[in-house]
Amino acid sequence: MSKQTNEITILSAKAATGVDNTLLVSDYETITVSFATANSGSMTVKCAGSLSETSPTWTSAQSVSNMYDFIQMVDLNDGSTLDGDTGVVLTGTDDFRQFEINVNGLKWLTFRVTAWAAGNVTVKATGFKQD
Repeated sequence: MSKQTNEITILSAKAATGVDNTLLVSDYETITVSFATANSGSMTVKCAGSLSETSPTWTSAQSVSNMYDFIQMVDLNDGSTLDGDTGVVLTGTDDFRQFEINVNGLKWLTFRVTAWAAGNVTVKATGFKQD
């Protein structure tokens, strides 16, 4: 049987580049997220994960002392995958989606707005682990 966490907000009506919250995900195998934009979203949003002991500085360049990478997501609507380096790209049309993220082996997870021109994005997450 699978156990789940309470829903946690990672991005809350984020209307700029950057991150809001980081999740400690080492106890979970998968994370399911609800993704919603408003006000004619025009932005790129990527999921990022890290194995590092301490949470990286997500908005700084990746380096030997700041190790993280962008993570693939699976769209729960049709099972298609989004490459981590591409993320969700919006060009003036709002979107409402649900994704599954394999965090097996990761320690930290966040969502980062890497390009922004208009609108805002909210991402809420729930973690799942086996008993």
